[in-house]
Amino acid sequence: MTEGKAATPRDRAATEDRIVEAARQILVEKGPAALGINAVARAARVDKQLIYRYFDGLDGLLAALGERIAAWWVQRLTDEAPGVAPSSYPEMVEQLALRLLRVMRTEPLARQSLLWELADTAGAVQPLIRARSRAMVEWSQRVRGDLVPPAGIDAPGLNALIIGAVSYVALAEQNARNVAGLASSDPANWDRIEQALIRMIRGAYRLE
Repeated sequence: MTEGKAATPRDRAATEDRIVEAARQILVEKGPAALGINAVARAARVDKQLIYRYFDGLDGLLAALGERIAAWWVQRLTDEAPGVAPSSYPEMVEQLALRLLRVMRTEPLARQSLLWELADTAGAVQPLIRARSRAMVEWSQRVRGDLVPPAGIDAPGLNALIIGAVSYVALAEQNARNVAGLASSDPANWDRIEQALIRMIRGAYRLE
């Protein structure tokens, strides 16, 4: 299926959406190595020239997909387990970590984003990796307000380790029957992991 030069703005928007969604599906199902102009054109059922016309090629398409994924991340982090606004910086980190874990456990796109980050040695999906980081920063800015880390705490270093731990256990659940010895099929173990995550954050930020 192709579009002529007389496409209306609505037609163009619909086609752009179809192209971006086709690229996302290829990445989720086959990974970055399978992504290319020809593959996206086939999946979207469009002439590949439209991808060049609308996105200036693969880099522009990945940038558009990155924007969509960033918006998706912000929405999921906002929707997941909404609750009382945090009253302190450590509480904000705790909320982010728990929401991130729950999103990664339930959303294939979230887990796949992590795999792209680990496996993309050529840097093809760097816009998507940056989109995930940007989304977490945007969520934090929305809820942070005037909250600041406790004095003497290396918040960026701690947060990097916390996010790394969350990422590992989410991926381990997908690919193994246990997470560091805990059966991943037992919901009680995920309650234990969440409680341990809370204690780890509070201990690191000297709240316990």
